[in-house]
Amino acid sequence: MSIEFDTDQQARQFTSRQFPGQSRESGIAGWLIRRGIVKDDAGAKPILIAIVVINFAIAASVIYFFVF
Repeated sequence: MSIEFDTDQQARQFTSRQFPGQSRESGIAGWLIRRGIVKDDAGAKPILIAIVVINFAIAASVIYFFVF
């Protein structure tokens, strides 16, 4: 007795459903694209880097003023 698995059907079952006009990006980059703030993933990268830098500056200032 042998068991055969249809791996193609299983792979299709777990892929996300993509609707026409929907961006493939997820997270904050996808949100920026859906809102029309940026056009593509390459345009979202500088904004995301700026957000990270601002967050580090805020964290450093909080640590400086409340710990030292």
